[in-house]
Amino acid sequence: MATENVKAVQRLGLEIMQVIDRFCEEHHIRYYLFYGTELGAVRHQGFIPWDDDVDLILFRKDFETFRREWLANPPEGYFFQDGQTDPNYKVKITKIRKNGTALVEYPSRNNDIHHGVWVDLFVLDDYVKNSFLRRVGELITMFDYNASRDYRPSGKRELLYKLTNRIFKSGKIFRWWYRSVFPKLKKDSEMCSDIASFTLSKKYDFRRSWLGEPRRVPFEDVLLPVPADTDATLKVCYGDYMTLPPKEQQMSHHQPYYFSEHGEYHPGMVPEEGDARG
Repeated sequence: MATENVKAVQRLGLEIMQVIDRFCEEHHIRYYLFYGTELGAVRHQGFIPWDDDVDLILFRKDFETFRREWLANPPEGYFFQDGQTDPNYKVKITKIRKNGTALVEYPSRNNDIHHGVWVDLFVLDDYVKNSFLRRVGELITMFDYNASRDYRPSGKRELLYKLTNRIFKSGKIFRWWYRSVFPKLKKDSEMCSDIASFTLSKKYDFRRSWLGEPRRVPFEDVLLPVPADTDATLKVCYGDYMTLPPKEQQMSHHQPYYFSEHGEYHPGMVPEEGDARG
């Protein structure tokens, strides 16, 4: 994404974060900046300069309170997006979108969903004590998510994902696991996990004490909450997180089909010359 568009997305992301922050303060809901947004707060006192993502995280209980209160009293101009509020939205990560804007990624450009600029809401779930059953749950979540968006990587794994996409396409296995099995499994009360972000190469398991009581730190021109132990959480995610990546890796993760600060997007729209793209 072009630098000027990254800056515009960051401005909108900060605006959405402040709306969420006021909402959480009003309803006494605990949340944290996380992943790249937490890293930006610690290393840059704001956004990572080339990053156009905004990542927040809540414990499951706090997330359910947030969802219930938001849907009952939604802040004007913003949309809570998950598979229930937007049935054609297939991503497992909840988003808060700003109405009247658009940030459209190529894979979703033909999907009839809300395409506004967003903030991601991740969830920390209970940690299953049994390591085998924990891995089963992680794999079910990953394969269900990949099937919902027909994700098929190139190379050796393509055949595996083609098969698992077919098996998990209906969502029945995912629903059975989390409705009938997961609630009965013994949990480790000291640990938590972002199961939705699990991949075959990366796990996101954290001690609850690392998150603890949120502490506010400078982020751009405001103060926003981060985990109590940012060093521990960031090491899990990034290892040597204070070392900048090579110049060639300092780039936005998104290559949008269409971006607009002042207009919505609907499937079938063709960006005209002069429209903001990647």
